Amino acid sequence: MIYNHSMKKLFLLLALSFLSAQSFAGSCPDGSEPVKSVSEDGTYYLYNCGNTNNEQASSSSADSNTKAVAGIDIENDPNIDFFKPPVKPYPTGQLYWFGRMWQMADFNNDGYSDVLYIGTMNPNNVDSIGEDTGGSCGGGACKGNKPLPSLYLGDAKGKLTYAPELLIDNRKDDGMSLGRQLLVADYNNDNILDFYVADHGIGTHNGVRDSYFLSQPNGTWVESSETHLSHSSFVVFDHGAATGDIDNDGDMDIVITELNWKVGTKFWCLMNNGSGYLTRRNCGGIFAFGLELADMDGDGDLDALVGAHEHERSIDFTGIVWNDGNGNFPNYNVTPLPQHKKKWGTIPEVSASDLDNDGDLDIVYSRAGILYVGTAIQIIENLGNKKFKDHGIFPLVEAPDDYMPIHEGNEWNDFIEMIRFRDLDKDGDNDIYLSSGSQKTNGTVVINKGNFNFSLIKPSKADGLYKKLDNSSVVIPKKVLTSRAKTKETKTSIKFESSIKKNGKVVFEGADKFTKFDVGVPLTTSGALLVGFKNLKVLNDKKVNVRTHIKYGNIDFSVGICFEYYSQYTFMATRTSFGNKDWGGLKKIMPSSSCIGDWELDDNKSKLAELGIYAVMAAIQRNNFEILRALDDNSTIDLSETRSLENK
Repeated sequence: MIYNHSMKKLFLLLALSFLSAQSFAGSCPDGSEPVKSVSEDGTYYLYNCGNTNNEQASSSSADSNTKAVAGIDIENDPNIDFFKPPVKPYPTGQLYWFGRMWQMADFNNDGYSDVLYIGTMNPNNVDSIGEDTGGSCGGGACKGNKPLPSLYLGDAKGKLTYAPELLIDNRKDDGMSLGRQLLVADYNNDNILDFYVADHGIGTHNGVRDSYFLSQPNGTWVESSETHLSHSSFVVFDHGAATGDIDNDGDMDIVITELNWKVGTKFWCLMNNGSGYLTRRNCGGIFAFGLELADMDGDGDLDALVGAHEHERSIDFTGIVWNDGNGNFPNYNVTPLPQHKKKWGTIPEVSASDLDNDGDLDIVYSRAGILYVGTAIQIIENLGNKKFKDHGIFPLVEAPDDYMPIHEGNEWNDFIEMIRFRDLDKDGDNDIYLSSGSQKTNGTVVINKGNFNFSLIKPSKADGLYKKLDNSSVVIPKKVLTSRAKTKETKTSIKFESSIKKNGKVVFEGADKFTKFDVGVPLTTSGALLVGFKNLKVLNDKKVNVRTHIKYGNIDFSVGICFEYYSQYTFMATRTSFGNKDWGGLKKIMPSSSCIGDWELDDNKSKLAELGIYAVMAAIQRNNFEILRALDDNSTIDLSETRSLENK
């Protein structure tokens, strides 16, 4: 949807007028109503006590109330076109292991909605122990290439064009480890949105430094920690983070939660000086996994909504930490909110919106069980005067009562990672849009029927409530594909070359026997490149077999790939063959020549890892739909039915 920025400001002012009038009426010392004016940039109202005979009616900020802007105002902007973006647009499936999160905004100010993704790195030392991401790499820090965020620019045709050249990170240790929160705001006040990535890291619970991208005059965004953060290498395990103007000085600040069991937990506030320079200070707070900033008492400043692990004693506070008016959140000034610790005690996310059009903000919590088993939301009504009413739990996915998880990555983990608000049914009140990394819950809608009555619409039944874009809407410029289509030397490619040398010779039928891809498919993390194919066979719309030419280090070889889709698991299994002409002719590496997947190796995994083969198998699985796309584009056989399974 194209929109005019002047109209956007007008709509914003109209939306704020009702809220602001109720929030500030009668707030002057003499009991009179404040005088309303519009800020210089036209995006918010100013309220001043206008009695010139009163000595207190001065330019002092103590006598001036403004509606502080929060990150939720930006992410729920009703004036931009909203749609369900692709879950895993190319190349995020290759760049990120899991945990893809996105924000939708008009980043380049062209009137069209863009989408920015973050995610988790693909480590080269995965060795899962324990019960959560702190044990993903054997108890130590995960190693490997850290990816950057991924920006897709919208256009008038409803397409999203991948634009990696616009995001620049010149740090020696660049990229993300595990991007946990994506905070979008105009931090440097140039009327272009910037973004901050709260990154709690993967492999340990010791934390990692965050990333801070500021817009530049040439249309790029440059990672600016070294020039615009008071503590550029600040390491923190920040599970929760939010943005907003917490001190009402007209610029956007950041609040992050530090989870530190050794020295105690707290909020860190990154205070903006107006130019985008953020100064770190301790600002109180309380232990929190989920965090959002919102004005919950209508006094004009942003309070902290927090969510806990309610089933863990001493870190079980769920509620509101009130802003003291100066951007501090003292832990003695709190209001607890109703808990559901027995079954739904894990809170990964929280947000707020006016669900009943009464001028105050109501609360929605994302909830899950222990180790993220099951998924639900909780809706709480704001009654005013710091009173709240629980409207209970709305289950989305429930595990069997006797299910006992042993890890966060369990089959019943479908938790809601983002809560958004839009009037999707166009009836005058906000509905709730839920996003996640799970096909079972991503795109779920909670329709607001008024008076805190709601109906749940599953993603498969939400047609007509919002537009859906899939990977067919994603445009990858050829120069981007070409730049990625290269082999690179890795530890695993060196292992493979060594294995081949020990074998004595390479068995390979020759490159001329294969149809060469127009642009090769990089098998990320392994360093291998899929160069060509032959013997493409469609067995049915869920099963495809093909023989492929792979270049790995300096070795050319071939291997069969067997695709098979399992509807009950919404899973495209991608297996490789182990005949005597596969993998360069390496002998007796598997007891069978049939196709096998990396997840089916059991005791053979360590042997294949030592040969350098496992990394390629895992990369083929991770890149399966991109391989199908390349086969479809470079052959006369129609694979559209099989490729469409990606969006199921």
